Amino acid sequence: MTGLDFFNPPDPFLIPDSNSYPVHTLGHCILRVETRHQLPDQPCLVLIGLDDFRPVMETRPGEAGFENKPGIPVAGADRIRQYFYELSVAQGFPLLADLGNMIPGQSPDDTQIALASVTSELLELGHFPVWIGGRLDFLRGIFRGFSGRGPTDVSVVSARTHFQTGQEASSYSTVLRQMVEKDSSHLFNLSCLAFQSHWSEPEENALLEQMRFEQLRLGALRQHPEKAEPLLRSSHLSAFSLSAVRWSDADGNPMGGPNGLWAHELCQLCHYAGANDLLRAAFFCDYQAWPEEHGTGAATLAQAVWYLIEGYSQRCDDVPKINSRNFTRYTMALQGSHELIFIKSQKSGRWWLEVTLPVPKGSKRERTLLVPCTYEDYLQASSDELPDRWWRIHQKYLL
Repeated sequence: MTGLDFFNPPDPFLIPDSNSYPVHTLGHCILRVETRHQLPDQPCLVLIGLDDFRPVMETRPGEAGFENKPGIPVAGADRIRQYFYELSVAQGFPLLADLGNMIPGQSPDDTQIALASVTSELLELGHFPVWIGGRLDFLRGIFRGFSGRGPTDVSVVSARTHFQTGQEASSYSTVLRQMVEKDSSHLFNLSCLAFQSHWSEPEENALLEQMRFEQLRLGALRQHPEKAEPLLRSSHLSAFSLSAVRWSDADGNPMGGPNGLWAHELCQLCHYAGANDLLRAAFFCDYQAWPEEHGTGAATLAQAVWYLIEGYSQRCDDVPKINSRNFTRYTMALQGSHELIFIKSQKSGRWWLEVTLPVPKGSKRERTLLVPCTYEDYLQASSDELPDRWWRIHQKYLL
């Protein structure tokens, strides 16, 4: 027995058999499996349900005067599936399999261990895990599944930075800080996107800046969405919290608020992430199946998953390679003896910046790192300004 043998099939009332769906839909085409032995030999995207494993709350938190009503035992992952299965299969979509819903452990810690085990096994088999449902707390378990695979970059799209300090802070509000403090052996970079300052403590932003992690506030992202693409392009694991989407576009979203991304903006970010050749797993979370919700939250996450898969189907394998004709190198000298090298893909038009890293003590060998960037970074360097991404990565190796 392994971690890939402990799953329940989706609720047949919400997710009927494949013959119930039109032939052009995902519900008709997706391969439904219950154990790892039924997974195809060839690499595929594997959908896995992950719920909070608690009954639906009887009242909305913080909502005074809300009439008590019994909870509806609907799994959030299955509600997302309900909308996802109705979407069309686009040309070039990869092979998709659905493992069902993971059976929880006896405790939250046991569940985190199971998440790590399942993620690790799927990665070892060459598959791409797509987790749906549950809360962002479970990102730690998924991240642990990357242990032993070298430095890992993580990006999180959420209304909060989840880096709170203080003993009273919950596991939800500290999940990223816990990753940094307790699981950092293979964490290289962390990117927080679409967060809202009114949800963040000043100490959180200061800590993120001190550690040279990337931050892209909601206002900056909405004004310049292209700035998010390089952050998502450098990630091996991306998480998308429904809290990042405004209530008007996503009900069933107790962690959100009146401000946030529009649903189509979340889908654009997911397309960026899916097109990233380095991405190996994704997590869509923080949806709650409330008795009164109308399904916009589940539908939004279902479409977000669809656009991640569409981006995946359009990958063009354009990570820069030595002596490749598909890339153009641009070298420029800045005042102060800095020489910068930019690389542009002729396939996709995407840009990278070559960062020369500090030489470790006792070593004479120079190391370089290719960092995704934008054309605007190139223009900034052309104006004799050192791009922020170069400085941030260089400083990270001095920590």
